[in-house]
Amino acid sequence: MTRDDPDRAADPSPLERAVDEGFLIIRAAAVVSVANTVIRRALQEHLPFDDEVATAAARDELRRLEAEQRDGVGRLRSLRRRTHRAYGQSRHQFDYRVDDIDALRLREATHKELAARIARSARDDAFVAALVSAARSRAWDDVGSTVVDRLGWAAAPSPDYDDGRDERIRTLLDVDLAALGAADGATTDGGGGV
Repeated sequence: MTRDDPDRAADPSPLERAVDEGFLIIRAAAVVSVANTVIRRALQEHLPFDDEVATAAARDELRRLEAEQRDGVGRLRSLRRRTHRAYGQSRHQFDYRVDDIDALRLREATHKELAARIARSARDDAFVAALVSAARSRAWDDVGSTVVDRLGWAAAPSPDYDDGRDERIRTLLDVDLAALGAADGATTDGGGGV
C-alpha cells in the first residue's frame, strides 16, 4: 500500500490516543446531557430522581453520540476519496489536498473506533450505571450550588452586623426574654395557659 492509497490503515498509536481522548470528551458530554435531564425533570416537572428514566436518557444519548460518529465516518470517507484526486495548493482551511489524506484517514478511523466504543459502552450496564451516577452527582452539585448562591445573601450578615451587637443582645435578654418569661409565668400560674 502506498501513501496515496485511500484505504490504507491509520497508524494505531495516534489512533488509540485520539480515540481515548475523544471518548473522554464523549463521556463528559453524555454526563452533562443526562444531568440536564435530571435537573429539568426536578425543576420544571417537579419529579424526583428516577434511575430508570436517567438510565434510558443515558442510553439514548449514547445512541445519539454513536450515530454522530458514524455520520462523521461517512462524511470523512467521502471527503478523503475526493481529496485523493485533489492536487495543488489549498485555497482555504477546508480545501483538502493529497497531503491531507493521512490526517483525514486518521480522523475517519477515529470516528469509526469511537462509534464502536460508544456502542459497546451503551450495552455495558456497569458503564451506563456509572454514567448515571456521575450525572446525578453533577445535577445535585449544579442545583445545590445554585440554591446556595441564591440563599447565600440571606445567610451572610451585613458588613455592619457587629455595630450595636452588644446592645441588641442586652435588649434580647432584658426585654424580649423577660417579657417571654413573664408571659410564660402568667400561663403557668393559672392564667389560662395550655
